[in-house]
Formats: sequence, C-alpha cells, structure tokens
Amino acid sequence: MSGEVWLRLLAVGLAVVLVVGAARFRPRPRRRPPPLSVEGNLEGPGVYLFTSSACDSCGEARAVYTEVLGEEGFTELTWEEHPYLLTDLGVEGIPRGAVVDASGREAAAFSGVPGAAALRRAVRKTGL
Repeated sequence: MSGEVWLRLLAVGLAVVLVVGAARFRPRPRRRPPPLSVEGNLEGPGVYLFTSSACDSCGEARAVYTEVLGEEGFTELTWEEHPYLLTDLGVEGIPRGAVVDASGREAAAFSGVPGAAALRRAVRKTGL
C-alpha cells in the first residue's frame, strides 16, 4: 500500500476514536421520573417523600427534606404503611419526591436524593 492510503486509514481511525471517546464521556442528563397520578390520591398540595425501610438512601433523602423544609414541612409515605397508595400513584423507585401544587398537579419530581438547592427552588416556585 502506498503512503497516502496509510495516512487516510490513520485519519479515519483517529476520527473514530475521537467520536467514540466524545460520546462516552458526554454528560448524560438526569432522567426525570415519570409523573405520578396524584389527582384524587393525595390529600392536597404539599411536598411528599416516598420511602421504604429497605431503602439505603432514604435516610439521606429524609435528611435533605428535613434540612430544607423542617420536620413538619413534608409528608413521608412509606411502602410498608401505604403499599397500595404508592402503587396507585405510580411510584416506580424510592426514594421519590413530589412537590404538588395548589391545583393538585405534580409541579416537581425528584428521584433519589435531591440537592438542597433544587428542592428549595421547586418549593419556592410552586409557592408552598
């Protein structure tokens, strides 16, 4: 093979490596949990945290909610106490948080342990 063919093969190989490398290290957006069926299932507007005693990160999530909202600022619903409600709502994973606005719709959703600033913004945005 001539030198030009080798140079082209090298250029194509380098381009493939760069494209694959860029795709691999691209930041992935956080997946927003599917919306809950809150209408008729929850008592009204507020901040809800869905947990379970078997959940490893639920304690961390509870600590963030308590830090931002205080002990009385949110309602915690556990799988052990409310399995049918969590199923009816469509909770697919825990910990799961929901900010329900005055119209009864889910205004913000959190999957996993939220950041304190994100939770604060969501609550402020809904006016709760």
